[in-house]
Amino acid sequence: MPELPEVQTVLDDLSNAIKGKQISSLECFYPGTVILDPELGGDPFPATAVEFVRRGKYMLIHLDSGASFIIHLRMTGKLVAATQPAEPQKHERARINLGCGKLLHFIDIRTFGKIILCKTANIPLFMPQLGLEPLDKSFTAQALSAKLKSKTAPIKSALLDQRIIAGLGNIYVCEILYRTGISPIIQAGKLKAPALKRVVKETVQVLSEAIAMGGTSISDFRRIDDKTGEFQHFLRVYQKQTCPLGHPIERIVQAGRSTFYCPVCQTESSK
Repeated sequence: MPELPEVQTVLDDLSNAIKGKQISSLECFYPGTVILDPELGGDPFPATAVEFVRRGKYMLIHLDSGASFIIHLRMTGKLVAATQPAEPQKHERARINLGCGKLLHFIDIRTFGKIILCKTANIPLFMPQLGLEPLDKSFTAQALSAKLKSKTAPIKSALLDQRIIAGLGNIYVCEILYRTGISPIIQAGKLKAPALKRVVKETVQVLSEAIAMGGTSISDFRRIDDKTGEFQHFLRVYQKQTCPLGHPIERIVQAGRSTFYCPVCQTESSK
């Protein structure tokens, strides 16, 4: 599933490709992929894309018509820029047509992805409750401590909770915890200030590195030019046999997700 770096990469690509350009229409080829705000009223197109914002794993594209797209790629969704073909492509669930004759294919094998078209003022009605933005200045050890206070869930599960931190997924949480030296099984509420400061520091560092490399392509993720990201070549523990120091990596299952960690480098210390 695309996580924050992949979503930010796609959003940056979209901004470079279509900001200031006219969008002529939105088409849906699979039931449920496109969700329309009943308060939209008339056709919001043609309209110009004027602002691109990420919130967690959601992309928000604001139009000058007072409408906005909310795009959630979910597990296998991807947007591919192309010239306009006559027929939908394989696994194409929707498309955004541009006034210049080009388009964005919304390809989604698993069909869980969504494109919501709503009034900009109604965006909160279509968004879930989301937690701290890890690349904002407001993401501090103190803010994280307030979110994790009294949490008995393992820190790995807590960091995956979008109500605590928005945008993190399985790959990056494994990498963040390895870099902090924190075991994935320790209770989240037991982490002390020094450990929380490490979590904040390494979260920002890992996400920034991944964005700079265009995200991680392990299965389906592609940029809008259908190219892969490069951060998969720099992962330290996720799907690895040994850590960078040569210790065997262990794989356990937490809340139905695979956790990769080094029991030598990642102790259960909460300090």
